[in-house]
Amino acid sequence: MAKGVSNKNIENEISKSIIKLLIEEPFYAHILSGVSRKITNKVPTAAVGLIGKTITLFINEDFFLKSLTKASSKVAVIKHEVLHLVFKHIFRSKENKYDHFLYNLAADIVVNQYIGKWKLPESAVTLDTFPELNLEKNETLEWYYDKLVSFSDKNEDVVKKLNDLKVRKNHSDHSFWDKSNKYDNDSAQIIFGKLIVEAKKRTGDKDFDKLPLNIKNIVEIEILKQQQKIDWKSAIKIFFNSSKKTYLKYTYKRVSKRYGTRPGLKIKQHSKLLIALDTSGSIDNKELNEFFSEIHGIWKTGTEVDIVECDSEIQKHYSYKGKIPKYIHGRGGTFFDPVFEFINENRNLKYDGCIYLTDGYASKPKIKPYCPVIWVISPDGLINDHLWFGRITSLQI
Repeated sequence: MAKGVSNKNIENEISKSIIKLLIEEPFYAHILSGVSRKITNKVPTAAVGLIGKTITLFINEDFFLKSLTKASSKVAVIKHEVLHLVFKHIFRSKENKYDHFLYNLAADIVVNQYIGKWKLPESAVTLDTFPELNLEKNETLEWYYDKLVSFSDKNEDVVKKLNDLKVRKNHSDHSFWDKSNKYDNDSAQIIFGKLIVEAKKRTGDKDFDKLPLNIKNIVEIEILKQQQKIDWKSAIKIFFNSSKKTYLKYTYKRVSKRYGTRPGLKIKQHSKLLIALDTSGSIDNKELNEFFSEIHGIWKTGTEVDIVECDSEIQKHYSYKGKIPKYIHGRGGTFFDPVFEFINENRNLKYDGCIYLTDGYASKPKIKPYCPVIWVISPDGLINDHLWFGRITSLQI
């Protein structure tokens, strides 16, 4: 077959698949409108990655035309790659803390839960690939990654399965995820954020409402990042202003308007907030310094501020008196419940609200505090439906 004819065939098949996706799930198809496309034998199957700052969908012609015999599988593979972009897996894989092979498996487990009606190839890694791990649905990449790490050298069945996966050809190639430099990676993230917002604008409300909650949350946070009128500081100010309590105080400095005698009444507002600091190590010092700057501004308004430093457990609890502490305690794992358990067990402290600064990477909290909560998520943090109560805003520095 002539090369020109072959290229035309693969382009037609890709276009047909994207049109099917556009009809059924337009949000994902609209994202692809801003993604470059490259037919190449440098990937064995399909992949997303960066060429410079350009977000690119790579597809192997033989794989797409010959290995994927069902039209539904072609759509599933393309949607799979788009989901890696939506969850920003390609941007986060460069972090040195990950074993990249296990990271890739965890990323596939996440996105393959959202394929929906489309038929995944048999090579797909899903929740059912590892029945030994009793994997729960709708968890984070980090949650699945930690499960894989904890069993990767302990369970014989898991070890054998991992070794088999290392040598077999999966339907998704992740080799391009780690080839970009930091500048291109950061620039591409900004470009992709705008692409998500544009895809949302082009998607009808009915179709957008059908998206899973955590996908919608990712979109909403990208919209929030680009809204110049309301930034994270404004969101916090709105939150603590709404938390203020109004009360009456007798004062001899004021004459009663009704009786013309002293003491009179004075209307005062007061608020007591708990600031929960995620000190698990993924929150850097620049973010903490910026946040303490905002804490100081809140404190100067007369708001009473308590601080809890917490990673997997509460490390320290103290009242903020205008001075930033020299040391932050923690740098372990992350759990949200210790803070909320502390709030509920200390109702006598009468908090009017809780501000939680975190990157969002922790399991779903089981405890809901009695007071309102605002989550302030660090840049590139996780906004998911595991944050099932409270307001959410994104920390921009």
